[in-house]
Amino acid sequence: MSDNWNNNNNNNDMQGGNNAQFSQGGQQGGEKPDWLDKGIEDAGEKAGVNISQKNADTAGDFANKEFEKKEGFGLPGVH
Repeated sequence: MSDNWNNNNNNNDMQGGNNAQFSQGGQQGGEKPDWLDKGIEDAGEKAGVNISQKNADTAGDFANKEFEKKEGFGLPGVH
């Protein structure tokens, strides 16, 4: 039983390292994640899916563009 716990704990540590790597990569590009990107990442985490910051940014940009097409203005606070 303890071996299984150790394996799960190691997997969580590795996933945390990957998230930190994506966070640094996004900040080097000069663009900070906005509330929509963070929400997409959090929704993926709650669903048990690891969504990278890059993919969350791409999905957020798409959602904002589609919203802007329909409403004539972008979502507030989204860059």
